[in-house]
Amino acid sequence: MALLSFKKMITQDPYGALSSWNASFHFCDWSGVSCGKRHRRVTRVRLISQGLKGSLSPHVGNLSFLREFWLINNSFEGSVPHELGRLSKLRLLHIAYNKFNGLIPANLSGCSNLEELGLYSNMLVGSIPKEISFLSKLTILALQDNSLTGGIPPFLGNISMEVFSVPQNPLGGSIPEALGNWKNLEEFYLGECNLHGFIPYSIYNLSLLAKFSAAVNQLTGILPQSIGAMLPHLQGLQLKNNNLTGPLPPFPSNCSRLQDLEMSGNKFSGKLTINFSKLRDLHMLNLAYNNLNGHGEPDEMEFIDSLSNCSQLTKLGLSIGNLSNQLYFLDLLENQLYGNLPSSIGNLVGLNVLRLGGNQFIGNIPSTIGMLRKLRIAALHIYRAHPRHRR
Repeated sequence: MALLSFKKMITQDPYGALSSWNASFHFCDWSGVSCGKRHRRVTRVRLISQGLKGSLSPHVGNLSFLREFWLINNSFEGSVPHELGRLSKLRLLHIAYNKFNGLIPANLSGCSNLEELGLYSNMLVGSIPKEISFLSKLTILALQDNSLTGGIPPFLGNISMEVFSVPQNPLGGSIPEALGNWKNLEEFYLGECNLHGFIPYSIYNLSLLAKFSAAVNQLTGILPQSIGAMLPHLQGLQLKNNNLTGPLPPFPSNCSRLQDLEMSGNKFSGKLTINFSKLRDLHMLNLAYNNLNGHGEPDEMEFIDSLSNCSQLTKLGLSIGNLSNQLYFLDLLENQLYGNLPSSIGNLVGLNVLRLGGNQFIGNIPSTIGMLRKLRIAALHIYRAHPRHRR
């Protein structure tokens, strides 16, 4: 009866996902429904990308044996029924990519066995309810791409989180120190949340952390020198478009698993001292729009040589102090770089040699290349050097 009530509130079923939901079949044989072998009670409802439109019936709260509920990528509207809080056996609740609105029901705390909660890409408003902290088994909380406010509540530090994702919410506030209690945290996403203040030092003690993104906020302060040793499993670090200052620590030199490093659009200054030679998995590096400048030291560009070991690198953004005047040789041959040549290449007025062959650049050659008055060699062709000319 609960499932038939669910079907009754569906207004569009373009692919006939619920066509088998009738008296001709036992409900355990209905499409998207799974039952337990012993009691023949509904344990899973999985209806992903079925084009379903309508509202979610509160009668789903009567599926007392339900352990998994998946409605990802449909067009459900209205509020999330508070009756879901009756599902004490529920372990996985994923209703992302819909049009649910209103508040996150506080009585989801009744789902005492809940391990994963995915409400992202909806139209939810209000704050993260305190009752979420009562879900002692919760390890994954994904709330990104909603309209949540009220900051990141410190009480969430009481949960043993493994993945926490809230980007693209106007949360505001700062990053609570209490989140440093998440000793099992592996992925941490805070981008575009209107956050300010310092990154708490406790965050750098999360030794299992692999991916950390707090891009496009108003975070301030400096980064500790020892991040690399504190976060040995780091694969991705995205802190672009903040107000971070001080020197950029050489921590990536020891992060051998690092794949993405985006630190552009901050106020880092001083000489860039990162040795990239161990970062063989690095495929995105963006340090542009800072004030990295060695003030003319002889080895200021030494880091460029270490990039030669980064064979997976596909995206590179650099803006190094007086680079526009100092750089006279730019060789990016055979790197499989893709996209348009930026018009800012005309700023490299000291360039004598430009070799970009063997990549996948598209579009027009920017007219600003005519500003390179010192340019003697420009090789933009498909490059296949004779073996004796290879180095």
